Amino acid sequence: MTPYRYIEEADTSASYGLAADEYLMEYHQQGAVYPASLRLYNYRNYAVLAGRFQAIEAEIDLAVCKQQGFEYGRRLTGGGAILMGSGQLGICFATSSATFKWEHIRELYHLFSAPVIEALKLLGIEAKFRSKNDLEVNGRKIAGLGVHVSASGAIQFHTSLLVALDIEQMLKVLKIPVQKYADKKKIASVEQRITTVSRELGRPVTLAEVIPVVKHCFAEAFATSFVDDGFTATEKAAIRALEDKRYLSEEWIFQRSPQADMTGMSLKKTPAGLLRTYIGLKGETIKSVLLTGDFFEQAGIFTKIEADLKWSSMDIENIRQVVNKAFQQQELAAMQYGLSPEVITQCIWLAAQRAMAAERYTYKGSCYYPKQETSETIIKES
Repeated sequence: MTPYRYIEEADTSASYGLAADEYLMEYHQQGAVYPASLRLYNYRNYAVLAGRFQAIEAEIDLAVCKQQGFEYGRRLTGGGAILMGSGQLGICFATSSATFKWEHIRELYHLFSAPVIEALKLLGIEAKFRSKNDLEVNGRKIAGLGVHVSASGAIQFHTSLLVALDIEQMLKVLKIPVQKYADKKKIASVEQRITTVSRELGRPVTLAEVIPVVKHCFAEAFATSFVDDGFTATEKAAIRALEDKRYLSEEWIFQRSPQADMTGMSLKKTPAGLLRTYIGLKGETIKSVLLTGDFFEQAGIFTKIEADLKWSSMDIENIRQVVNKAFQQQELAAMQYGLSPEVITQCIWLAAQRAMAAERYTYKGSCYYPKQETSETIIKES
């Protein structure tokens, strides 16, 4: 088998790290020399990254980031907001659909997370694929996964592996629903839901110990070998250009931000992700709708609903018809993961009712706290 490409980097900036991963995906849609590339890296302390479809202000405390000197940005992959730094291992596996055949994107999560699970096993940790995008150890998250497939079939698989994690730093910048507690209670609450390699092994573990194990397991999983082939000067120039164009652009970073006149908001925790719905009204007419959250695969259907509801009647039957039509037209498996037309209809309707009442609501959520639900902030299941 033709060897795969291997790239290892350290202490990257938020914008460079994200641009490098996207560049690798583009590299594999342009007839790459290698069938696949593995990039292992970490960010300098600290980078706070929102998922592709999140409203960044709802997930990250940008004022604290600026005060603390933390970088922030938006990933190409979906999912929830995360804190990345010297204690988290970034894993990017880039390839193409010509190299790996698949029918549904969920297959890629299982296929490419298998080497990570095996690496953890070799380190002495039994992890399993759980929920929609997490690796867990005894119910605690140890890694988050993301997949993006381009229109040409190039694939980017992302993992943020928690080798170590400073929870106090994380709580400073991520808006998660434990901020009402005292510091010690916040930390204890988060520790019940996440874990790290260091915690599981009962000793400090460095990335230098984990990286060769991960590299080995990817080679074993795909019966290949790696060629150490870092970015050339030409490639780095291309990465810098992509960094400037996208990942340093406020248009990209703040793309899913609610408009100032969106005075209604609702939140729903679904198996497909945390769904935040914003709405702006003019009288009883819908001016605009924005559907955001830490979901992965429903972007097309949400865009269709947002477009078709603009300047339509604020009537629940109208909303229901638009949503149902979007589901019928889009070739998506949204309902398979618990995201039904009626759930979206009810979320939009509740947001509209709140806009009519001229009340502004603020909710908090994060992929680090995936199971938190309270009667005050989560729409109850019907």
